[in-house]
Amino acid sequence: MRAVNVTVQTGCCLLILLCLAPLPAAHAQEVEWMQVDIVNVVPNRVEDYVELQLEEVNPTLQRAGVPWRSVWRVAEFGNSYELQLVTPMSSLAQYDTGGPLARVLQPDRRLRLVDRLRRMTVSRKRYAMRYRPDMSVEADDVGGLSLARVTTLQVAPGRTSDWEDFLRSSLPKFSDANLVFGVYERVFGPGPAAWLIVENYSSFAQLEQPSLVARAFGEEAGALTARLAGVLLSIERTVLRYDAELSYSAIPASTR
Repeated sequence: MRAVNVTVQTGCCLLILLCLAPLPAAHAQEVEWMQVDIVNVVPNRVEDYVELQLEEVNPTLQRAGVPWRSVWRVAEFGNSYELQLVTPMSSLAQYDTGGPLARVLQPDRRLRLVDRLRRMTVSRKRYAMRYRPDMSVEADDVGGLSLARVTTLQVAPGRTSDWEDFLRSSLPKFSDANLVFGVYERVFGPGPAAWLIVENYSSFAQLEQPSLVARAFGEEAGALTARLAGVLLSIERTVLRYDAELSYSAIPASTR
């Protein structure tokens, strides 16, 4: 077995910094749907899981034409053995033929690979998410920002239009405050529908900054937060660390 350099520092999202991240402006229109797998790995099989991803899964996805894969680990606060694996979807129709692995592997070999992965995992949740550039503040360069603060919000039934209106109308405020973030809509998968707001940082010290709303609206933030109380049912914040070893990209580093 080849030696694998693995530091399990808490293992998604929400997403190179392609995802989870605000997308570079030049590529924002190239990605709409993406698949997000949240995987809990058996603790004593982490090295085996990483090796299988590097030697079989990633090369197979590349042969199938998947242009990039972004892998994130929960950073310091959360499940140390959880990973989030993000890949773009050409469309939901790709699942009518079994997905990328089925495009290049014979059925028996694909089943063997899936079975090996299953034996190394405790659980796996799969989501279909859409990137929403109309509600995001994009950047020309997000390189070097290896931490992602992911805020997951559940919107009250019947209040989605209020939430979308708030985000769109607030974009000038966020832009004026030089804030950069990506907005993702979780459409299919376990649990209630949710929205993810993803900000990228280079250090934990930067995470001590106030929320996006507080930085953009200043003294108005308190009243605005109170007004959103009837729109948002829950808010959850996690911090993810980009895993460069397990990720790959066909996009030049200068544009990430």
